[in-house]
This record gives sequence, C-alpha cells and structure tokens, in this order.
Amino acid sequence: MQGFKFHASPRAGSLMLALLEEALRDKPRPQALLAVPLHPRRARQRGFDQARWLAERLSARLDIPLVVAQRRRDTPSQRGLDRKRRRGNLRAAFRVETALPSEVALLDDVMTTGATLDALARACRQAGAERVEAWAVARTPLP
Repeated sequence: MQGFKFHASPRAGSLMLALLEEALRDKPRPQALLAVPLHPRRARQRGFDQARWLAERLSARLDIPLVVAQRRRDTPSQRGLDRKRRRGNLRAAFRVETALPSEVALLDDVMTTGATLDALARACRQAGAERVEAWAVARTPLP
C-alpha cells in the first residue's frame, strides 16, 4: 500500500486492481463510480492520485461510468486524528456537480474511520444518489 500510495508503484497498483476486480466479480454493479478526490494542490505535491488511478481502470474493466467529484478545500491530513476530528475536518469538503444516478459506489485506497467516504457520500446524496456503496482496497484495523 505504501509503495502504491506514496511512490506510484504500478506493480502494487496492478495487484490492488486485480484484487478489487476479483472481490467485485459476482457483485451487482452500481450505475456510476466515483473516486475519493484529492485536492489539486495535494495531487500536485504527491504527483499521483491513487484513488483516481484505481477508479479509472476499474471503471473500464467493469464497464461502470466514472463520475468525477471535486474536493472543495484542501483539508489537513487525517493522519493522527480521532473519528470526531476526522468528521469535522471533512465537513462540506466535497462537491459533485453532475446529477447522479440512484446507485453509486465510492472508491478509496484505504478506509480508516470511514469519515472521508461518509463526507463524499453526503455530497453524492445531495447530487441525487439514493444508494451509496463504499469500496476500499484496504481497511485500517479497528482499535
């Protein structure tokens, strides 16, 4: 995960993509897929948007339309924050400008508390989604 997220390792990304595809093989397909977006400044600093990379490829492989969400503000890193602070950090952080179909899936590389996916899901519901699934490659272990 570290190699993919912070060093853009295509080998690690390809493995994660294959694992995602296998896990979703027999699952019903949503009508659209959205990656958890990085703020443009963070994407420039990192030089790589791992969730977008995964979503673009998964969208093509599973034939699910990809919808792009925007991060409205450059929020501080979530690392080291507890659940309450993470939720506050992300309040109104995302925007979806396109009307969404009723069923969508959100994709992120790692889910820790779920605060990021929850904030993006709220923006999706405001854009018309009725059912929002959260997909993540990895889950940080619960304490």
